[in-house]
Amino acid sequence: MKKTIVLFLVILFSLLYYLGVLTRKETLPLSKDFFSAESSSSGETVLDLKDVNVLRSKPVDKGSSSYDQKELNQLYQLKLDKGIRNLSTFSFALIREAKKSRDRGDLKRATELVAFASRFSPDLPRPYFEQARLLWQQKPFRVDEVLPKLLEGVKAIFRYYPSSLTFCYHIFYVFSNAVLMAFIVSGIVILWRYLTLYFYDIRKNLTQELPSLIFNGLKVFILFIPFFLRFDLLWSLLFWSILLWGYLTQKERQFIILFLIVLVYFPFFLRTSTHFLNSPFAEILLEIHEANHENWDKGTEEKLRNWSLSHSGDAEVFFTLGLIEKRKGRYSQAEDFYRKAIDRAPNMSDTYSNLGNVYLAQKQIPLAIASYHRAIELDPNRGSYHFNLYRAYSQETFLSKQSDRAFQKARQLDPKLVEYYHVIDSPNLNRLVIDETLSSRALWERLMNQFIGREGLLFRLFKAWFEAIPSALPFFAPIVFLAYLVGMSRYTRTKRFLTRCPVCGAATHRFYLGTSDLMDQKFVCFNCYRLFVQKEKLHPKITEKKSEQVKSFQRQEQVTGKMLSYLLIGFGHLWRGESFKGLFLLTLFFIFILRFVFWSGVLPSIGPPSSFPWTSLLFWSGLFVLFYVLAYRQIRQQKPKFEIPT
Repeated sequence: MKKTIVLFLVILFSLLYYLGVLTRKETLPLSKDFFSAESSSSGETVLDLKDVNVLRSKPVDKGSSSYDQKELNQLYQLKLDKGIRNLSTFSFALIREAKKSRDRGDLKRATELVAFASRFSPDLPRPYFEQARLLWQQKPFRVDEVLPKLLEGVKAIFRYYPSSLTFCYHIFYVFSNAVLMAFIVSGIVILWRYLTLYFYDIRKNLTQELPSLIFNGLKVFILFIPFFLRFDLLWSLLFWSILLWGYLTQKERQFIILFLIVLVYFPFFLRTSTHFLNSPFAEILLEIHEANHENWDKGTEEKLRNWSLSHSGDAEVFFTLGLIEKRKGRYSQAEDFYRKAIDRAPNMSDTYSNLGNVYLAQKQIPLAIASYHRAIELDPNRGSYHFNLYRAYSQETFLSKQSDRAFQKARQLDPKLVEYYHVIDSPNLNRLVIDETLSSRALWERLMNQFIGREGLLFRLFKAWFEAIPSALPFFAPIVFLAYLVGMSRYTRTKRFLTRCPVCGAATHRFYLGTSDLMDQKFVCFNCYRLFVQKEKLHPKITEKKSEQVKSFQRQEQVTGKMLSYLLIGFGHLWRGESFKGLFLLTLFFIFILRFVFWSGVLPSIGPPSSFPWTSLLFWSGLFVLFYVLAYRQIRQQKPKFEIPT
């Protein structure tokens, strides 16, 4: 029992240290400090959640509560006239006022405000979730009405670039750290089980001869290398696990190889992704998204102009600046920016379509038609290009075969889009033609291309092996650990190592294959083989002593595996040698824990803070309870790996 408590305290201390609870500095997702370790010399910044400011929330208009339905409709029409797709600031203000109305019991007014919030910002996920909440309050348990709104909100999370960026990074962050925490527990289990054999081997081979003293002293010295070189917690556990390579089973050796691969890539991509999100490249993507899909401000336009000066080959920034100038009605400046975008990216069809819209606004119909035709040549399956061409032909003559053919082709390719724009009766050019914008998918592709770099993903995967690890020595790299693993693997082939009998726990070299149906073990020690497999009639005192040893060892194994499994789901499988199953369950367990720890997300939320999501908390709590109950039932059914036959 005491050993079980000590093991639990060691695991708890390690996890709390990894989480940064016992240190002054943030250690997630990769501790830079291990017993006063020096920081890594890597040029990439380690994750500090307080410095991740790529997502901004803007102040909202406080006068939205005075708007009635007529004024809101006028504002909505004004938004469409300006060509703005999302007014997120105003939508957040409407949601805030809807909350006040809901608190007063005026659900009708709240529903009206939330509906307008959704119309003003159709890409934002939050208005859909607010609509689902109001529907649930008005008609409880009407899942058929609430669920579609929730699904629309989920779709909007991925459609709206800032929210999709937040969501994906949160998922990656939680999953990566859950895996690393599971490997911490697994590494401690390996040390606990085999480090005693390491010391037993030293004591057994220790003699007064000088070579023996030097060799065994070196074996003790090697254990302290992680302290001398100041490795962090994860790399230290990996170092000691590789050192015990000769004592491990075949599955545990495979597990150590996986440990090395995970430790190379997960912290590397966490560091690099965090560094990238704090870089100007990620920030300019948010500015591009804002200018394309929201009501931009002067700061956004100024940042894009400065970026175009320092990055003269960025066609998408010139495209975005052209879109801004066109919406302002400055068509000559818009034409200039679109021309620059075409020079940088001649095959970007959206630029030609938008340039045609600029020509159409300037009444240069032939140039507009030529631009639309060029866009169609590059991408003939875009209904918006054919619809704009239809509008251009209609400026020459109301009825013609060319305009009718263009309209029919547009309706064939995208009937919903054509139906929406065809019924619009407005002289405003922003509503008569369709301006193309950079989609969230295009922004994600640009983000991934910039994150991976020109060298490609394979180069990034190869580069990770030569990155410096948190250590006092800057040249330490995972490739050194790979060489260390290969060397230990070759060394163990030429030497016999002690191992522990799974029946009695005795350390021995002599193992025999157990073929009896009474045991589920492939190997047992010589004495257990004679007594419990061959069932030799030994002296009663020898039999009794051996039986008591087996009972004590099996009882201790059962108590340790069960007790810690109640606190760390999956620990029992690790303790019984089922490394991969235990790792999987532990990862799921830590995903739940980190989900509750980072309940509001890893990155700052978009917009003003919302009310606490009790329904979401109940859902995740229920899911965790279900997971725990299923695991609890499995733990209760576990039996000792070996029971002494009567």
